Amino acid sequence: MEKLLNRITTIAAFAIAIIASVFVLVAAMHGKSYLQAGVENQHSLDIAFYITYFMVFLIAIALIGFTIMQIASDKNRIKSTLILLGIVAVVTIIAYFTASSNLSEVAIRVGTTTGMYKWSGTLLNIAYIMFFGVFAALIGSVIYTKIKK
Repeated sequence: MEKLLNRITTIAAFAIAIIASVFVLVAAMHGKSYLQAGVENQHSLDIAFYITYFMVFLIAIALIGFTIMQIASDKNRIKSTLILLGIVAVVTIIAYFTASSNLSEVAIRVGTTTGMYKWSGTLLNIAYIMFFGVFAALIGSVIYTKIKK
């Protein structure tokens, strides 16, 4: 099963690379005139965006599908994945409640909503918590290896 998944993934990656290469070569050969024609003819840009959306959608579906298949193949992975999801949920909840909902002057000037501002603060807090968590784990790992020796 794992060999089959590796082959499918490799073939899909090559197919996406070939499609992307063709688009880059066409854009490179036509250069500036190709981009100007795209701006003048909005329809060609729409098609390019739809192709991009479709490829991102396919990649997301494949990623989610392969991840679920890998997790479901082993009971220990299911347990560790659920623990990890629990940790992420706790970090997200902590980050959400510590994020400010008072709009700054810049946010008011730009026209940001309170909800968008709160979630932006939440994402920043998640990044800070994860950074300091990884840093603490690194320091803890170094200390643990020194003590163990």
